[in-house]
Amino acid sequence: MKTVLLLLTILLLAHPLHAQQMDSLQYAQGYLYYHTYGTGAPVIILSGGPGNSYLQQEEVAIALGTSYKSILLEQRGTGRSIPTPFDSTTITLQAEVEDVKRLLDHLHIQQGIIYGHSWGAMLAMCFAAAHPERVRTLVLANPGYYKISEENFAVHVANLRVRLGVADLQLLDTLTKKMTDGRASAADSVELDKLGRLSYIYNKSMLDSLLKKINAGKPNIKMRQLLIRDLFRVHYDVSKTLPRYKGPVHVIAGRQDALAFYTYDLKIIRPSIQLHWIQESGHFPMFEQAKPFYDTLFTVLKTVR
Repeated sequence: MKTVLLLLTILLLAHPLHAQQMDSLQYAQGYLYYHTYGTGAPVIILSGGPGNSYLQQEEVAIALGTSYKSILLEQRGTGRSIPTPFDSTTITLQAEVEDVKRLLDHLHIQQGIIYGHSWGAMLAMCFAAAHPERVRTLVLANPGYYKISEENFAVHVANLRVRLGVADLQLLDTLTKKMTDGRASAADSVELDKLGRLSYIYNKSMLDSLLKKINAGKPNIKMRQLLIRDLFRVHYDVSKTLPRYKGPVHVIAGRQDALAFYTYDLKIIRPSIQLHWIQESGHFPMFEQAKPFYDTLFTVLKTVR
């Protein structure tokens, strides 16, 4: 019996339940790293931010890897995928879009399903607009901005603030000023992060457990700042470019997300979009309402031809 148990232990260690393979591809300014899970039709997974770690969407990659070949990209400027030089010449929207094409070419994928969350959904739409022939289906989870503008940014901020009480708002403003003035402590940064995320979730009692998933991996703030500047520079607006892509678009979104107005606007811009609402969920339905989220995601993917 001891021998059998030992053999089983060795086998389990040799074949982990969520086996994944990390690899990379070289380009002029460095390497792009990516992770693959499972086998089957390829699904490219793009994490949010911009600048968030790929680890934030690893649970999605693992789940999809049970039926598909999910490919989770460490986007340029995040994780191990740091270009040289690391500045405004290498961190651009166009570069991020071409990296997705570079990944498809490297893996010999003529057409892929592209899944993106938040900023990842923005990148997915930009890729589909630039290379429509390479996309079978777009699956957008709680998409972020469809258009960069001061007006949209103001709505975004107002929607976040209206979800906080008076005391939380006062503390948020105090901590933000301390951060701006360079006087914030490490504890202040942690508290500010918690307050900032509070508006993005539905069930506030789950905040601490959700933060562990939301903050999985270390974000790259430099990449975030560089890319946001570039979005303003190029006047990012997929309402003008997404019509180039004629294929199906599915949006899976938390009904109570503070950013749900972007989803409504996308539906106006492209009436053929299929909306799938997840009730009692904010910006991270894959964490807050995992079962209905994955039920919906797999149902959507089964429609792909």
